[in-house]
This record gives sequence, structure tokens and C-alpha cells, in this order.
Amino acid sequence: MTSLFKTIGWGLFCTSSWTWCIGMWLPLLLIDRWGWPGFWLFAIPNVIGCAAMGYVVGSRERSIGLVAANRGAMRLFSIVTIAFQLFWLTSLAGQPGFIPFISDQQTAAIVVPFAVLGAGMLVSALPVTGWLIAAALLFAWTMASFGLLPSNSMEQIGTSGTIPSSQLWGAAPIIVLGFLLSPYLDLTFHKARQQTPSSHSFAIFGITFMAVLLFVASYWQKSPIATSGIVVIFWLLQLTFTIGAHLRELVQTETKSTSRNYIWVVMAPIPAAWIVYYCTDTETAGTWLLNDTYLRFLGFYGLAVPIWVLAFMWPRPAARTKSVAIVLGITLCIAFALAELGMVRTPTWWLLPAASLAVVVPLVIARRCPAGGS
Repeated sequence: MTSLFKTIGWGLFCTSSWTWCIGMWLPLLLIDRWGWPGFWLFAIPNVIGCAAMGYVVGSRERSIGLVAANRGAMRLFSIVTIAFQLFWLTSLAGQPGFIPFISDQQTAAIVVPFAVLGAGMLVSALPVTGWLIAAALLFAWTMASFGLLPSNSMEQIGTSGTIPSSQLWGAAPIIVLGFLLSPYLDLTFHKARQQTPSSHSFAIFGITFMAVLLFVASYWQKSPIATSGIVVIFWLLQLTFTIGAHLRELVQTETKSTSRNYIWVVMAPIPAAWIVYYCTDTETAGTWLLNDTYLRFLGFYGLAVPIWVLAFMWPRPAARTKSVAIVLGITLCIAFALAELGMVRTPTWWLLPAASLAVVVPLVIARRCPAGGS
């Protein structure tokens, strides 16, 4: 029975640790663009890719080996992820009415993200059992919130949106690529893989995470900010959990050659977003931050992460030489430039060559310059 509870607990832990500002916001943008097809493009590869990670890695020993071999990349993944959460929260907090009892949006854009970061630092010290209990309670709160919100928003979602349906296919490869491969660099997923008594924790994750995504769809609406108090509480609690979980893994993967200077890096988006609000009007700042720059962050997960995974993890690791690093760096720069054209400005067809580069180049390099090869 203890094994069953741990299996369920680690599945719920993955559900909460993976519910980021991506899962809580990107579905809304995709619904605006393409309706239900956009939502399912997000949800299906997300659930399948993450659930598969626990079965593909297969064992605690395999996960430990992957973390040891890719510790730096995984730590960078966590640092970027925390910074992304704080950027998004700062951008939201600067919108009118996000926190009703703080009338000044510029004040809210500083106070709210720093408060959540502080809370995340506190919960990062929870023992293992505390994390499993917190994950279960957070999922229960999310499902209770699902029942409290009216369902009329979901009824308003159609089968098309603001962008021609054909362009959904331009965005599909980079979205699928990111969700299939990003879990392999997520330290919280590796923690679950190492601690759970069964790979079936990841099947439980798949079921429960889909329920969370449907809850996200339930607060979709035409206005850019869902200001329901229930939704805001969900966002704040979820961000605290995610930030705390990644902070915990950063601490536990520290070595003598690493330091905790990353805390200054993860805080950098807070003043950066605040300056945007200070220098321009709220509407312009919200569009630039919550749409354009938010989408630019996704390039890390849809392009940089797949390049690393395909080059140095699966299916055949490449040699980590200076020349390999230069080629992959140039590839990433070109892919980012193409993604800027397709992800932010559209048409989405620019994303097709970007995704192709992120797949073909690392696989070719891994084949021609294998680790340990001549």
C-alpha cells in the first residue's frame, strides 16, 4: 500500500512541477489563434511526451547516470524555468486588477513576484513527504477550482481562431519537438524517476495533467487576463510549487565548482519587466511582454533543449568538443532567428526550417562525431 501511495504521490508531484506558466498560459494563446485544434496540439504531445519519459528512462540508475552526464544543461534548464515563471508573473502583476488590493500596477509588478520567489525558497526546504502531500493538496485544489468555475468559456471555444487554420501545421513540429524532449532535462522529473517505486507514476501524471490542462481551457475568455480570484490563486500557488521544486533541485545538484549566484539570474526578469511597464503604457507593455516576449522564451524549450538532447543524450551522444559547440551554437542562432519570424510575427511556416535544423544538425553531428570516436 505504501508503494501505491508513493506511486500516486510522485505522479501528482510531476503534475504540479510541470504546470508552469507554459501550461497555464500558452493554451489560451493557442486557443485564441486556432480554437480547439490549437489546444489539442498543445495538450496531446505534452501529455504523451512527459508521461513517456518515465518509461523511456526506465530505472533509477539510468536517471542518475543521465543527470551526472548532463548536470550543467539540467541546471540551466531549471534556472531558465524559474526565470520564465518570474518574468510571466511580473508581466501579469503589472496588468490592472491582477491583485485587487494593490491599486498601483507598478508596485504589484515588484511585490508579487518577489513574494512568490520568497515563498518558493521557503517551500524548497520541504522534506520528500512534504512535497508529495503538497502536490496532492495542490491537485485537489485545482480540481475543486475546476468545479467552481462556470463552463461557458469552454463552450465559446470554436474550431478556428484569429490565424488561418492551415498555419497550425507550421507551428506543430516545434511544439511537438519541445514537449517530447524537454522532460529529459527537467531535474524534477528525474527526481520523481529516481524516487518513485514504479514507472506508472508517469501514467498517473498523464491523466492528472490532462485534467489540469482542461481546467486551464475552462478559464479561457476573450479578454487578455483572466482576473477570477480562483484563477489567480491557482497561478500563485502553482508558481510557488514549481519555483520551489526547481530551487530544491538546484541546491541538491550543486558541486564544489558551482555556486548559488543563479539566484541573481532568476531574479533578473523582475526588474526588466518592471522597466517596460515604467517606460510605456500598460496595454503596450502587456502585449509586448505577455505575447511577444513570452513566445520568445518558448524558443529555449522548442529549439535549444531539443538540440542538446538529440546531440548529447539520444539516440547517440556526440563528442563535446569546441568545434561541435560552435556548429550547434550557429545552428541555434539561425533557428532562433527563424522562430522570431514564425512564432512572434507569423506566418508560422518560418518555424518549419527552425524545427528541421534543431533535429537534423544535432543528429548528423552525433553520427559523425560520436563521443569517444575518432
